[in-house]
Amino acid sequence: MKPVDELVAAMVACLTDDLYELFQERAAVRQYDGGQSRELAEAMAVLDVIHLRPKQACNCWQ
Repeated sequence: MKPVDELVAAMVACLTDDLYELFQERAAVRQYDGGQSRELAEAMAVLDVIHLRPKQACNCWQ
């Protein structure tokens, strides 16, 4: 499913498959377990990916 926010969608589109899977997992946890809105959960999930795998994530956006 495409992220709600255009900037988040553009960032996610560049992720490798494993990082995209991590993004989806973190967004789901934040939304369903954490009670965040979908838009906020997806934005925070991008930050989670950067925090958990900084080198891999930054390589996706070069």
